[in-house]
Amino acid sequence: MPKEQIRKRGRRVRKGDVQNEPETLPEVPTTEINEAVPLSSTATGIHPSRAAFLAGQPVPPPQPQTQGPIGQQEGGADGEGEGAADWTRGSRIDSEFPFGVLDPDVKAYFRNVEEQIKDWEGVSTEGEEREDRQLFLTSVLSELRSHELPTSTDPETSIILERLLPSLNDWGRRVIGDSFGDKWEELIRQRFGSHVVQTWLTLAASTLDREAKNIYPPQQSKQDTSKGSLPKMTELFLNIIDQLLPSFPQLLSSPHSAPPLRLLLLILTPNRDLPSLESSDSIQSGSGLIRSKRSNKFRKNQEVKGKSILGDEEKKDTERKVPQELTGFRKQIRNDLMSKLGEAEWKAMGVDTVGSATVQLLLEFEVEDGDAEKEGSLFDIITEGLITQIKQSPNTKSEAQPYLSTLLQTQTGTRLFESLLSLAPVPVFKALWAAYFVGKLGKLAGHPYANFVTAKGVSRLDKEGIEGLIVEVKGNSGGRGLIKAARTSVLQALVDRSVILEQCQKSVLELLYSCLELPEDKRPDLVPCLMALKTYPPADDVDKEAEATAAAYARQSAWENRRNAKPKAAEGEILPNMQGCLILQGMMGMGQVNTTVLESLIVQPLPTLLTYAKSPISSHLFDKVFTNSAVPPKYRRKVMMLFMDSWKELVEDRIGSRVVDTFWDKADGYMKEKIARTLISHIVVLGQSQYAKYFMKKAELSLLSRRPDEWREKVVGVKHHFAHQKVTPAPASAQSHAQIQVEGEGEAENKKRKKEDKKDEIDLLFDGVEGKKKKKSKRNKE
Repeated sequence: MPKEQIRKRGRRVRKGDVQNEPETLPEVPTTEINEAVPLSSTATGIHPSRAAFLAGQPVPPPQPQTQGPIGQQEGGADGEGEGAADWTRGSRIDSEFPFGVLDPDVKAYFRNVEEQIKDWEGVSTEGEEREDRQLFLTSVLSELRSHELPTSTDPETSIILERLLPSLNDWGRRVIGDSFGDKWEELIRQRFGSHVVQTWLTLAASTLDREAKNIYPPQQSKQDTSKGSLPKMTELFLNIIDQLLPSFPQLLSSPHSAPPLRLLLLILTPNRDLPSLESSDSIQSGSGLIRSKRSNKFRKNQEVKGKSILGDEEKKDTERKVPQELTGFRKQIRNDLMSKLGEAEWKAMGVDTVGSATVQLLLEFEVEDGDAEKEGSLFDIITEGLITQIKQSPNTKSEAQPYLSTLLQTQTGTRLFESLLSLAPVPVFKALWAAYFVGKLGKLAGHPYANFVTAKGVSRLDKEGIEGLIVEVKGNSGGRGLIKAARTSVLQALVDRSVILEQCQKSVLELLYSCLELPEDKRPDLVPCLMALKTYPPADDVDKEAEATAAAYARQSAWENRRNAKPKAAEGEILPNMQGCLILQGMMGMGQVNTTVLESLIVQPLPTLLTYAKSPISSHLFDKVFTNSAVPPKYRRKVMMLFMDSWKELVEDRIGSRVVDTFWDKADGYMKEKIARTLISHIVVLGQSQYAKYFMKKAELSLLSRRPDEWREKVVGVKHHFAHQKVTPAPASAQSHAQIQVEGEGEAENKKRKKEDKKDEIDLLFDGVEGKKKKKSKRNKE
């Protein structure tokens, strides 16, 4: 509707009211010039009137608009504001629906299909029900025919197609891939089409594996070649590569087309694990290079399980093969990209949120192919000629370059730097560490972004490197800033590296004492300080700076996670910290110093230990105490004895019951019986508990209270030393002779014995009373 026809808001005027004409205000001179905005931008980016003003020339007359809505062109003839509507498709429609808008009836049909798939997804089936589902798939595919492209790019139906694809066999996947024809580039450029392509490519990888092993669907031999044959999956991939290879550099910078291309490179790599389609496995190694967190969150909200409606779970082969025709294309694509892109473009892509993941993947492929240490390689470009310098003058000390120094200070660049440190050959890693880290480790360990890169480098250091790092961190205020700012990734990496090397463990422990500012006489407070991630002294001498930093961080995290409310600490209570607990868990593997940590743990008061055992964060520390082989067994026994009077409280708790399960699995027979006997008096209460009833069933508490010997044989696995005297086996010959003579009598006796075995103590008691009655009746008769 034209603007002039829109009804204005205001007070309704009655018929009898006299309307006074508004007074005309005097016009105020202004310097604004009302002129039309040109349709196309100029080469300089400056408005023509502004450019004329700066040049001292008269203002050019406004240019008439050659292209405009039909309503504006016909407005002068039909009257102001009475133009016709513009029904032509604009650029937005062409970009969002490149293959046309899907028919509403087809959309309604696919919505019903989606509801049915949700009910059947991941549910196994057999017999007639399986045939019904196969007929359902056949009918859906027939309706989908000639609508594949619009369905893939529609916001509502694209997710339905993603649900449908895992239910198709190899033949159905080839049919869908063949229907896309030569529109692969348009598909992956579109927002929703790119996700459909990712799902199809992930499923097609298993089909390629079977084709490499000469395994084809039964329809392959039955197709009529006179009317044309369906392309194999290998041929479809060859077609995809031929179409996308010329525009590969441009597609890698697009947020929608880059993830499918990275997935294509992974598929062309044999024996490489691929991201799973199931929402439960979305967080795994390599999934971040393909699907973003936003994409995984969308799939999770839509409840896309990525499973077949037939209930067939596809087996994941660890040795995935690629057909011989496709093995050399990964290197060909990488060489083609190196020839088309220059150094500046590679560096710009490295700091880009979309292109950085692609650069990391190509660096990994370059290392696998053995081309990383060549001059002019991608590794050499990103490190700004470091490979060339090492080859030409290996004794020359390399200096820090501005590009890599910038990577350390940006959120996106740190991911690329981490890949460089983890993938670099040993000489290159030593040169990178010496040029960009040595001498700056005290500050880099506490940097918001660089601390993660430093932690990645620590995982490759030797003993001398770790000792130098510890000295530098101690030199920066003793390292207390790492605890106050809650940046503990370097400390965690040091603990993990010392466990692997089995060296420098005492030095790492001394660094933790320095960071926590623990005096020598307060070393038993190591566990509470690390668990709360706070420096010593206790709460009566509060560090205002640390408290202000912690409060600001808490406010920020509360705002970011406002939809997921977390329990707040009561007044005077300190909740366990995730980062500090992870450090304590890692220290359980430090065989040289873990006794110090365990001594600090067992001297804590019982209420503190119960708080740790009931927390979803700190309870994992007890799991490590009982599962890590480096922990001495005597400390496990001491920890169990500390909870001897509190098993009931732990078993009734949601988290504490899991801790008790861990204790129970690692306890010996004596401790199991001791734990069970402390709970026998609470059987009725525990049976009514939501969590304790599972442990009751596991520990067989009722059996222990009635027949302790049987409980020891069943649960502990210990037989009574008189058990061999209860049943004396007869010789084999005598047994066979008795079976031949009195077979009927033996069966009757076995039935009697079974009935007697089933009797419990109450039945035996009543049997005794009945026996006495029978004896009395016989005496009376006599």
